[in-house]
Parts: sequence; C-alpha cells; structure tokens
Amino acid sequence: MSPSAKESATEWVSGILQRVEGLDAHPGSVPDSLSVTANGGRQTTFEILSIPILSQEKADELVRAWQNSGPSIDRPNRLIATQQSSLATRELLRINGISWVERRTGICRLSAPGLLVDVKVEGAKQKESAIRARLRDRSGLVAEILLLNFLHKEIRLTNLAKQAHVSTALASRVLTRLAGLKLLDTHGAGPHRFWKISNAGGLLDLWATEEQSGVPSTGIYVWSRSPQELLKKIPQLNELNGRWALAGTAAANLYAPTLTTSPDPIIWIESRFSSRQAATVLGGEIVDKGANLQILQSKNDLVFENASLWVPTNAAADLATQNLRIISRPRAYIETINAAGRGPEVAQNLRQRIISNGIS
Repeated sequence: MSPSAKESATEWVSGILQRVEGLDAHPGSVPDSLSVTANGGRQTTFEILSIPILSQEKADELVRAWQNSGPSIDRPNRLIATQQSSLATRELLRINGISWVERRTGICRLSAPGLLVDVKVEGAKQKESAIRARLRDRSGLVAEILLLNFLHKEIRLTNLAKQAHVSTALASRVLTRLAGLKLLDTHGAGPHRFWKISNAGGLLDLWATEEQSGVPSTGIYVWSRSPQELLKKIPQLNELNGRWALAGTAAANLYAPTLTTSPDPIIWIESRFSSRQAATVLGGEIVDKGANLQILQSKNDLVFENASLWVPTNAAADLATQNLRIISRPRAYIETINAAGRGPEVAQNLRQRIISNGIS
C-alpha cells in the first residue's frame, strides 16, 4: 500500500483544499473534523464522513437522514470525503447544501454559513496508474457478471472467475479492491471466504466511470418508415456470420421502456468486419450527416461476452424485436448514463430496475 493510500480522509481532503487560493484547511481539534478559513475570515468546522464510492442511493439516504436530524440551524457542518461520485449524485448534494470533496477528480464543493467553495482543483487528481484492478476491459467483465448474477447471492472466487471468463488472480484483485471501497462485504477467511454486494449503485457508478468510453462510431443511413421498422432490419447483420448487439439508449429503452418512440439504434459489431460491410448488409450507406444508426467497434470485442437474444417481456413487444441481440442490462446502463438527449433519463429508470429487482 502506498503512503498516500494510508492517509486519513481528513488529511487528503485538507491537502486538496490547501491548493485552493485563499483557503486554509487543516485537521480540526477533534477526530474526523476539518477547520476551513477563507481569505482570513471566520473559521468553519466540518465533520468528515468518509465514503469511498458515494452512490446516488447512499447520497439520498444521507440527505433524508440529515434533514430529519433537526432544524438546519442546529445541524453541524458535514463534508463527505469520497473517491468519486456521479453527475446525478453531485446534483443531489448540491441542491441540498451538502459539502463534498472527490479525491480522484479534484472536485470540491463546500457550503456553510458565510462560506461557499465550488472548484475543481487541478493537479489533485489521483493518478490512474496508481489504481489497481480498474473496472475496464476484462476487469470490467468481472463487474458486469457481479451485477448480472450476484446481486443477492454469495460470491465465490472460482465461480465468479469461471462466469466472467477471467483468471482467479484477476477476479481476486477486483474483489479485494471492491471490498476495500466498501462495495462488497467480506465473510469468512481462507477457502471458505465469500463476498456479498453491499452497494450495487456504487458498483454501477464505479464501472460507468472506469470503463473506457469515447469509442469512435460510424454513422449509417438505412431507409425505413419508422424507428420500429429500422429495428426489424438489424437482424440482417446475421448475414455477416459474426457477433453484433444492440447497444446504448436503444438497448436501455428496451430493458426499461421510457421513450414513446425508439431512439436511433447503436450497434456493436465484431472488429473483424468493416462498417461498410455492415452498411451493405443493412441496405444502407455510410454518411457524414443524417445518420439514423451508429456502428461501434472495439478490438477486444468484450461487449459480446454477456450479450444475449432479446426476450420481450410482454406481447406488445412485437416482431420488431424478434431475433434481436442485445448487450446486458448493466452494460446498457453504463453506455447510456452519459448519453445525449434523454439517454440519462432512460438510464435512471434502468438503474432502478437493476438495483431494486435484481437480475436473474
């Protein structure tokens, strides 16, 4: 463990805040407290609450607990020390006047009587190279399988590695990290050790942040009478004799119907095929503007590991979704939460289904 990893939350928070011009921050006179002074003015003391990964669900729980703790004038100033949080979590904290500092991003917001700090401290970010078992590529597969198959079950190392198609060594590193971030609870020891997910929302947020994004896409225009008609054409990709899967907001909207019309599809296809081949099979053409379908490709093709044939949950899902292959629910979430338009709204609905109901 590196020296920086041994720092208390109060120490690393004060270290980040010291970088803000005009701000003086140092550990307070009692444990887990921080004293902050802006421009030589009045000193403000914060209680520090350390939560490595602050999920929306945990933030909402804290907001409600603090609101029920008595009149605001009598409440102590509280500051959450976290490694990172999502955009939705930050907005929830902001509108409720709760302070927080993120170690991995350098984002700081302090709100108290006579004090308001809202900055992103450059140079304070934790180096990515210092983070072991980041949830991307094959480590991301471990997170995906955890969310797919182990939300309410005991997690055994060999079973997890087998289902995720990774080595036990890699699965062990991921489990150790997630337990250290308090996303998993550890039970027992030695060969009898097992884990249980204690913060599914935090695991979703962490994977969404760390899985590689920004994969280049190719726009294709395929003539169709409607978005539903376009969905019917997508299974023609089977002519390529390779793997493909519906992705992004279109996939998330099937899992958690939110939009009244189907969004323009995003499709993953195997890297051994060209986008032009896909366009030809679909009877379309590659275009710079006016595309109604996007093609994504990744050299490792790991997105297909847990893709499956879409099974409609009701009779209303007609022939438009027959023979349609689709990425997993958790992957649809992480691809949609930061998408344009109403994508994040669809993602939030899908998130609730994943966390509240589990996935069999």
